[in-house]
Amino acid sequence: MDKTQTPAKQDNYVDLLRDIKSILKNGLTKAYKAVDNIKVQTYWQIGERIAREEINQARADYGKEVIKKLSHDLELHERTLYRVLKFYKIYPILTTVLSELSWSHYLILVDVNNQEQRRFYEIFSVKESWSVRELKNRIKNKEYDKANRENIISTKIPIQLPSPNEVFKEIYNWNFISLEKRHSEKQLEDALLNNIQQVLLEFGSGFAFLSRQQKILINNQWHKIDLLFYHILLKCHIIVELKARELNTGDIEQVTRYLTYFRERKLPEDRDPIALIVCKSYEKIEVYYSAGKDRDDIFVAQYKITLPNEQEISEKLKSYKK
Repeated sequence: MDKTQTPAKQDNYVDLLRDIKSILKNGLTKAYKAVDNIKVQTYWQIGERIAREEINQARADYGKEVIKKLSHDLELHERTLYRVLKFYKIYPILTTVLSELSWSHYLILVDVNNQEQRRFYEIFSVKESWSVRELKNRIKNKEYDKANRENIISTKIPIQLPSPNEVFKEIYNWNFISLEKRHSEKQLEDALLNNIQQVLLEFGSGFAFLSRQQKILINNQWHKIDLLFYHILLKCHIIVELKARELNTGDIEQVTRYLTYFRERKLPEDRDPIALIVCKSYEKIEVYYSAGKDRDDIFVAQYKITLPNEQEISEKLKSYKK
């Protein structure tokens, strides 16, 4: 460590670094996907504009001439421009272009001449999350013909549901509440319930709040769950435990019992419940080994709050003296 840096400054930087890593991890995948989707839409617009220019010209050879000229002026390969034009002519309505597929997927799909077959490969690329290489292999191995013989062809566009890993964060920023550095779990819970709307916004879409201190009976003993939610998209209960301290192994054991309780009582159409422990700090390796076979259904995150300033602390101390 640089000797000129105080421990407090070093701690601030560590927090900054950790927060930025979390943002990058959660956001880059979505960003790459968004950028590729913009590329698809951009190429569609280019194809539409070239096609419109072709229609406005009477000469049959005009298309070849304009492609050659555009290739030179835009410094794009002629092959790329021909594929862009072909892409537009196959998908003349932009809303039929699936946002889940990349431009690389569409470069392969435009070479599938049969519309019904192409639609099949589009849908299953989304439904089964086929990579570009996988899509190539499926077309090469005549996957459509196999599915046609087995009568399992479906042209319904699947609803894209988020995975639990996309729903939960590593850090929850609850800067809309102010608590002293040494606060209790009850104080944290009370503050969150007083700002439940902001809590739901920070958790993200799909969360529905059900109850606080939810009682459940396990082995003739009553237990209380801090906060209970239901996730509309994941279709499962979300058990939230608050820890105003560092995570310990007992916390994992605690939510494991709760998961078993809800798992045994879930509706047939629901997926298994998920537990979320929100604490001051934790070690990932400890979570991994403590959760065991339940690790896919147990998530752990840190929380950030606003600490009171010196004036607020002073006023609170004065109130205690009265």
